[in-house]
Amino acid sequence: MRSTGIFAILFLAAAASAAEPSAPPVIQAGDVLPLERCIAAALAQDPDLRGLGYAADAAEARLTQDRSVLLPSASATAGYQKNQAVMRNAQDPYSPATINDFNYKTGQVSVSQLLFDFGKRYSSVKATRFLRDAARSRRDAQAVLVSAEVKNSYYNLLQAKRARDLRVEMVEQYKQHLSVAKTRFEAGVRPKYFVTKAETDLSSAELDFLKADKDQQVAQAVLATAMNFVNAPPFDIVVNLDFEKYDITLEDILARSFAQRQDLKALNAQVESARKSLSAARGDLFPAFYASAGYQFGGSISPYTNGWNAGVNLTADLFTGLRKVGKISEAKDLMRQTETQVESLKLQIGLDARKAFLSLQEAEKAIQTATLGVEQAKENRDIAETSYTTGSGTPVEVTDAAVLYSNARLYLITALTNYKLARANIEKTMGMR
Repeated sequence: MRSTGIFAILFLAAAASAAEPSAPPVIQAGDVLPLERCIAAALAQDPDLRGLGYAADAAEARLTQDRSVLLPSASATAGYQKNQAVMRNAQDPYSPATINDFNYKTGQVSVSQLLFDFGKRYSSVKATRFLRDAARSRRDAQAVLVSAEVKNSYYNLLQAKRARDLRVEMVEQYKQHLSVAKTRFEAGVRPKYFVTKAETDLSSAELDFLKADKDQQVAQAVLATAMNFVNAPPFDIVVNLDFEKYDITLEDILARSFAQRQDLKALNAQVESARKSLSAARGDLFPAFYASAGYQFGGSISPYTNGWNAGVNLTADLFTGLRKVGKISEAKDLMRQTETQVESLKLQIGLDARKAFLSLQEAEKAIQTATLGVEQAKENRDIAETSYTTGSGTPVEVTDAAVLYSNARLYLITALTNYKLARANIEKTMGMR
């Protein structure tokens, strides 16, 4: 019930914001969004999530309907009839007709209550209750998928922004190289080749920047789509690719996945529903006992004829053409089918958990290697820059060192992003938002 209340608040808030034109949008132009706000926006606006929320509400309504069979039922009827009878003397057809007017009134109240049916109706209610639980779990599973998609899009945009910033630095660096080359060529210290090489390097860096800029725009559009915005206003995100170690073991991932995965909960609820449906089908083989009582009156002249009744009824089917036997067999097979789906999903969860954990370990080792590579490449670039500045180095050496350093930084950015993506995948595997 707690999750139902949370989703009800989200849906009511979204409906209220749509109904009030003056309400501010979820995202405004110029907003700098943390990951949590992006996830909240996606959950509030995802159409599939809303649809599954309505399905869960419909399942709750079906449960209310099925519960009604366990409660007493009462009915009341009333009638009024105006009658006019024209009577003639058969012996004297010319005699005047006699007109007889009278009103007839009736009323009845009855109450009925199921006493015992060998658990058939109660099992049916339990089956519907588990179907309601399955609908809620499917809704929660969709929320996890939405959150995971936003996380992946968010981290990919982080990577694209950092890569673009790196390309900006490279362009500025090659502009400085070109300026130094022109100065020395004009002073007659270096040949024209140095200028041409610097111009070529600058053009290549500018092309790399254009691609990085396009990649960032695409990544931002993907994140806006993940948040269910068709035309998102210009926004930015909080840039944080710092390494934060995620302490978790494979055993923890497996245990929490089997305990928390909403899709597994949905299938388990379907299995329980199938078991209760089987119990209901078996209970249909036995008779049912009902208690009933009523009061009725009727007549055209007061005092009216009236009376009451009360009793216990037994109903049982003697032969239904093997329909009930077939229904039992169907319920049993459906239960077994759902049980096999649970087994299959557990195998997939185990594989997903292991793959996610190995990806996290790989990304952590890659970060260590890439960090060392950046330090080494920076040292190599500084040596090349110093040699070039003092006049002993060549443009090729500087370019090679700059490219090596740039690639090393890109590898580190990729490794940091992969680590965050691996953590997001673990959280998805464990059914976390």
